[in-house]
Amino acid sequence: MPINEKIMQSYQQQKDGRRRIEDYIPEYLDGDMRKNMLDFAAWLRANKMSPGWAGFANAWKSANKGKTICYMHLGSGGASNIKDVKFVVAAFLENIGKYEETIISEGLQSLLLDNVFYCVQKPPESFPPEESRHYALTYPCNIWGCAPGKDISICGRELTNICRNGNRQHFWFHDPNGATLGCIKRLLELEKKARE
Repeated sequence: MPINEKIMQSYQQQKDGRRRIEDYIPEYLDGDMRKNMLDFAAWLRANKMSPGWAGFANAWKSANKGKTICYMHLGSGGASNIKDVKFVVAAFLENIGKYEETIISEGLQSLLLDNVFYCVQKPPESFPPEESRHYALTYPCNIWGCAPGKDISICGRELTNICRNGNRQHFWFHDPNGATLGCIKRLLELEKKARE
């Protein structure tokens, strides 16, 4: 079945009520990726962050205190211009300033800094090199008048031209392995505690 037809079929099924991410993971992932993502979905449910359908094909989000804390997308896309991505997990770390010291002491800062979500209109000559950037949408984007993004300071680093679309956050993990998902769980624990 062509990919667009498959996406539309998934959208209709999800819209009609078959919305659990666990029902779709086996269709998109296999081997360790399948096992790790099923474990991650179970962990979210066990920790009162149950994934619910996000309103479009193959996308789910988990909430805490009425606000999104985690977003997941199966299949290529997921608001990323990186091709052949099997799944994306985005951590909505809105209170990261409250636990930056813990991130540094636990050695999680490199994981965050390697998975920053930049504005597609970030100047090519700026740091980091283009080949190591993740982008939101494809050029020209700026649908919301948000280019060239915003600047943030995280774990002692100044980051420029981060995507500032209101429904996205700064850290998107493409095809995370089991160890990376373990780190994401820790970050979500810290965020959840900070929200309390």
